[in-house]
Amino acid sequence: MVLRLASSRVSRLTPLHQPTGAIMLPQTTVRCFALTSLARQDEASKVIEETPEVRKDSMTMRMEIKRLLPTLTSFKMPQPKRTLTPLTPYTLTISKLMGAGLHLGHSTSLWNPATLPFIFGTRAGISIINPEHTLAYLRRACAVLRDISFRGGIILFVGTRPGIQHVTVEAARCAEGYHVSGKWVPGTLTNTTQVLGRYAPPDPDDPTRPPRTYKPDILVVFNPIENENAIAEALLSHIPVVAITDTDYDPRNVMYPIPANDDSVRGVELVAKVLATAAKEGVLKRKMMLDQMDKNERTKKAQLDEKVRGVLFS
Repeated sequence: MVLRLASSRVSRLTPLHQPTGAIMLPQTTVRCFALTSLARQDEASKVIEETPEVRKDSMTMRMEIKRLLPTLTSFKMPQPKRTLTPLTPYTLTISKLMGAGLHLGHSTSLWNPATLPFIFGTRAGISIINPEHTLAYLRRACAVLRDISFRGGIILFVGTRPGIQHVTVEAARCAEGYHVSGKWVPGTLTNTTQVLGRYAPPDPDDPTRPPRTYKPDILVVFNPIENENAIAEALLSHIPVVAITDTDYDPRNVMYPIPANDDSVRGVELVAKVLATAAKEGVLKRKMMLDQMDKNERTKKAQLDEKVRGVLFS
């Protein structure tokens, strides 16, 4: 009985170790069926890809993905965060501020006592900035920039740190303002005629007259510690300053401080986008107002011409 069981077990195991034609036939048919199905799928995909509509859609999708993905501009250069919808002072939330790291301050050993009203507490030896104050002061600065741009004022963005130079340029381009992304030239605001006079065009009516130069109506500084000279010149020239003030900087030096982390490139970019968007709103509102005024003037002029014609031909 034992021998029969052993032989039966061997007989059951032999087909697995010694495949026969009857056992290999289903596997071969399955493989052939899989290969034929894959070949049919490839042929179908080739037929679909050859159509011009699919080719156009795929090219459009590739261009859209390439536009959204960041590109490497230089070695060790932080990439800008491209968002589908621009942030505004109304859509900005505390969670987005904390996600950008704007609530992280400096070490308590570098703490400036003047920043005490903005500090929520300390953790692991680092001062934590209250994001509620950051959001409130940021919205106030946005309202100021919106009003200045609506009245046709000049906004100057200053960001000289290597990591935020591209942010400064993009913010000025969006707000239709000016920027200083390199070294600040001393005397730009206090000695404007001598520093900027050679770049201004001469007066066509009187070439002997010194060229006309203009000062900005407000300064937006993203790294105030490195640009203390610019802030000092703005104070002497009675120009208001909007600046990102970290826990190691005295916020009393500027008129509109924004308590936030100025070392985070992502956070500075977030603040710059919101400020530039607010300034752009003022510019667009001013353009709409001027267009409406021109339209009203043309309408009044047309009505006056009709009245004059009626009087002349009556």
